[in-house]
Amino acid sequence: MRGEPIKPETQGAKGLPYKTLAVAFAAWGLANMDQSLFGYAVPDLMGEFKIDLGVIGLIVSASFAAGIVITIIIGALTDRWGARRTLPATLGFSALLVGLQGFATTAVIFGILRAVSAGLSAALSPITNAMVAAKAPPHLRALSIAILQCAYPFGWFIASTFVAPMIAHAGWRPPFLIAFAVVPLAVLFAFVIPKPPVVAPPPKAVKTSPIATLFSKSYRSRTILFGLAFLLYGGAVGGTTFYMPTFFHEVRGYSPADAARIVGLSYGIGMIGYIGAALVSEYGLGRRKTSILWTTLGAAALFATLWLPKTVGQDIAAFGATTVFFYGSSAILLIYLLELFPEHLRTTAAAVSGTACISAGFMIFPLLTTVLVKAVGWQMGFSLLIVPALVLVGGFMMALPEVATVETSGAEPELAKA
Repeated sequence: MRGEPIKPETQGAKGLPYKTLAVAFAAWGLANMDQSLFGYAVPDLMGEFKIDLGVIGLIVSASFAAGIVITIIIGALTDRWGARRTLPATLGFSALLVGLQGFATTAVIFGILRAVSAGLSAALSPITNAMVAAKAPPHLRALSIAILQCAYPFGWFIASTFVAPMIAHAGWRPPFLIAFAVVPLAVLFAFVIPKPPVVAPPPKAVKTSPIATLFSKSYRSRTILFGLAFLLYGGAVGGTTFYMPTFFHEVRGYSPADAARIVGLSYGIGMIGYIGAALVSEYGLGRRKTSILWTTLGAAALFATLWLPKTVGQDIAAFGATTVFFYGSSAILLIYLLELFPEHLRTTAAAVSGTACISAGFMIFPLLTTVLVKAVGWQMGFSLLIVPALVLVGGFMMALPEVATVETSGAEPELAKA
């Protein structure tokens, strides 16, 4: 499929879209800071509410079941109404519900608040990514999206700096109350989000809903392949992310506070992978090959993390390498998805094939993880479920074409032969 010629005036600004990137980074970072509190609190939640790992798996799965529905709705609304309306409301309500989790008196109440807040938080991913992709010039789009993806580990890292000492001295509830401070910040975003560039969609897009267009003949194969890839990738992330503090606590024997520090430091290291993926894809291997390489190396690094470390330093180094490639893969996978769809469909494509499918993976894999962990233990359970899922993600990327020329202004992206 060939795209329309790119006119010089549609190339956008020469440099990084600093204001848009700063707003999107702050919103996505705050959302992930809020949501990470759950992962750090899991060991204490299990003790206070007298629940086992199976119940935690149900809470995680319910959270991302909500994310599937909420993300698709908000993604489509954003393509119609714009991020200036949907981002502040989504972030504000999500933060409010996270704060209320600190007052939960039963596992059921906590689970409901967690599910809805996580669903709203997930919807911020397609909003922020489409914002940045629309503003970034083609030659800096990969770097811009990669910088934005760093907000995910940055949110976890920032949370770990105050969560670990607070958990150690005051328990799991006080950290959740900090989320209330995010609500007024969300209101502020309504006034500082830059206006998006004016893009004229193709005539058919005016009469057809964005979701229907995604499953039309022109985009169906891309939509399905990315959906399958993100389903498995989301499953791999969902089956590990919120369980890693518990893994380090139960398998390695670290205290909950020390486990939180290890995970937080590793996420700090992992930001290298997000930027690295963008640079390698931009100046070396391209989007497709970099996606395959990063997911494959992520699978290998995770396997090494599970079986090889014997000391705290080795755990930090091994899990740090895992975050570089495994979690860092999200940056290049999102860039690849965004550039294989025209601009007027990006938020919806990122919502349907990206975030909604990631949420489906988050819904399914935590339950599978708990079943396998109970049957064969943490190390073997992760090895049998998560590592193969990552390898398959790379396999689906092999079935997609490479982006030869990046489009702007709503034109079709030009594709190279796979």
